[in-house]
Amino acid sequence: MSAGTTDPRVRSAERLAILSSCCGFPGEVVLTDSAVILLFAGALGAGDMLSLLTTSFLPFFNGLCMIPMAACVMRYGHRAVILRVLALSSLMYFLAASAPWFGEGAMAVLTGAVALFSFGVSGFVAGWYPMLDTFLTPGARTPFFSRMRFSHQLVSVVFLFLAGSVLGAEPPVGRLQAVLFGAALLFCGRGICIARIPEFPVRKAERFGFRSGLARAAGNRKLAGFSLYLFLLNLSTFGTVPLTMLYLKRGLNAPDNAVVYVSAASLAGMLFGYLGIGRLERIAGRRRIFPVIHLLYVLLGGMLCLIHSGGTAVWILAGGILAAYSFLLGGSSILASSGMMALATPGNKVMAMAFSGTFSYGATGLARVLPSLLLGSGMLAERWHFGEVSVSRWQTLLLLICFLTAFSSIFLILVPAVSAPEGGSDSDKQSHEKR
Repeated sequence: MSAGTTDPRVRSAERLAILSSCCGFPGEVVLTDSAVILLFAGALGAGDMLSLLTTSFLPFFNGLCMIPMAACVMRYGHRAVILRVLALSSLMYFLAASAPWFGEGAMAVLTGAVALFSFGVSGFVAGWYPMLDTFLTPGARTPFFSRMRFSHQLVSVVFLFLAGSVLGAEPPVGRLQAVLFGAALLFCGRGICIARIPEFPVRKAERFGFRSGLARAAGNRKLAGFSLYLFLLNLSTFGTVPLTMLYLKRGLNAPDNAVVYVSAASLAGMLFGYLGIGRLERIAGRRRIFPVIHLLYVLLGGMLCLIHSGGTAVWILAGGILAAYSFLLGGSSILASSGMMALATPGNKVMAMAFSGTFSYGATGLARVLPSLLLGSGMLAERWHFGEVSVSRWQTLLLLICFLTAFSSIFLILVPAVSAPEGGSDSDKQSHEKR
């Protein structure tokens, strides 16, 4: 069967996929990428390094396990793998929320549960894109990703704003637990929705095994170049938001609910990035969109480096800057997902997308791991002076991120695959025309 966009089963699949994302993504954010997990880990006794490290588990495991999980998807099918790993992740989510009940072992339980949760989600991601590819046509990809990510980001923003109002300025551990248990219940909806998505035949059967598929993906020069570029881009940008939130809390003594509100503002910015990247791309032009994004990353990162004191006006300013920064993160992720699916060779989609995802997610994890290690190593002076200017270790890290972002822009020239095809790769177009 050829699934067209007017097929009611396709429309049902798209709705359920978006609904599953609205359940799953807010849960991921709360447990692995928000102020809530930073505050929760801190309340259990974690220092700066371990608090920031908790935000790195999900992208790090995605990068580490994507290719082995893709092999499982190729062998057992995307639905079987997705539903089983989501069951594991849901269980680990409730265990993470229960961590304070384990007394002195609370932090060990939390880190172990978040790590296993992240391991399970890596299996979900490995099967997610191949599942979408069974009913999304090349022309429907970017609009679908925009709708899906706008929807799940909106739910995440609302959830975090509600969490901020519930937590207050100095919430007890029990209140933080309540937020996590609520997010865990919401996360369970992801598997329930995916189980109801109609099954479609694979449009282009996987013709290659694990080794040959991996070799073919690595030999796809456009995909490999694009993946290398994404690695450097994500490495230089995805650590900024959690690092800034930790800076506000630990360096500038912001109230807990203010940090959660800033986190929600950041998610709101990403929401509008998903919605508005198409318009920005039309204004800047397809070939100039990534240079424009790079320039804005550096400018906004430089503004974050200048924050050196606290106060309500500063929290509002920080929230605005992070919202704009996250607009770019959301928009570039839309472009990355569409480019990845377009450049993946038909007949080798699972391994090709896992190969690209390894670079993308691995860099996102390293973007949080490296600052956390620098914070924990003691290599950075608490404060240093340049003439009359005083710079804290937090500002030093943000400045290093700015330099790395500027450096990664070099690969806009060196990697031709950055200007991804308008409507997919030639092989992708040919395959779609045959259908």
